[in-house]
Amino acid sequence: MNWLAKIVKGKPDEYVHAKLVKYGIGTYPGPRTVIGLSQGRIAFKADFDHERMFVEGYLKFAPRGMHKVSGTIVTYTDRKSAFAGLTLPLSWTKSKGEGATVFKAKLSEAAPIEDLRALLEADDPTTFLLLSMSPREGTKPWTITTKSSFPKVTFAKGASGKAEDSGADEKGEEEEEPESKQKDPTFCKGAYSNTPEILEFVLSEAIPDLISEVTPKSKNIEIDHQIVIDRIVVPEDDKLPFSEKRRLARKTGKLVRKITIDGKTTNKEYPFTA
Repeated sequence: MNWLAKIVKGKPDEYVHAKLVKYGIGTYPGPRTVIGLSQGRIAFKADFDHERMFVEGYLKFAPRGMHKVSGTIVTYTDRKSAFAGLTLPLSWTKSKGEGATVFKAKLSEAAPIEDLRALLEADDPTTFLLLSMSPREGTKPWTITTKSSFPKVTFAKGASGKAEDSGADEKGEEEEEPESKQKDPTFCKGAYSNTPEILEFVLSEAIPDLISEVTPKSKNIEIDHQIVIDRIVVPEDDKLPFSEKRRLARKTGKLVRKITIDGKTTNKEYPFTA
């Protein structure tokens, strides 16, 4: 279950906490997702921080056989041992910029889908699978394309007036899109076969609160989020460095969801502490 679905279900955990580390007090744009449903095909486009569910969907349901994979695995802790048992050849690099230390492994291989599925077993809250995959034999409509590095933008300012770090390089504030027409997300895009099992997975991950609103005639689903942080509780241990206090701080706020299914919009809010 992805981190946004966990908030919706009232089950925030360490994965949710890890996603909230970068937010200060204020209101911030969350990830957007666009899903298109047609006979035999589920197409998707997603922002950063909502790509994980689609990578997981590909790994779980893609057809048997060899698959081409390229991209980057990114972690914020040294997890080479966790990936050591995989048959995939991973060569790790370590770098430290202005922010946290980052460990990266690049992939450009062809491998059986069973070997690729093992990546899910090595998952943790601060691991990112920024992968592009497709069947080597070209089986349609299966494909997923994910950008192999974090977006180089910062959040718009929150209510506190301070822009928070996105975890990527700072390049100034992101320009606002006109409300009348937002561009579709571009960080992750692709398509699966449309079967009952795969459709159930996608809907339970993307809109667990509105699954009943999707009918066999549904064609388009758009999901927009806002993250609102009202309160931050920082550990009082003076021995902890600032970076550790920031990592451990608990955030209280709400997730605001705007879901549009074939032109009908529903707004929902979900409180959280994580």
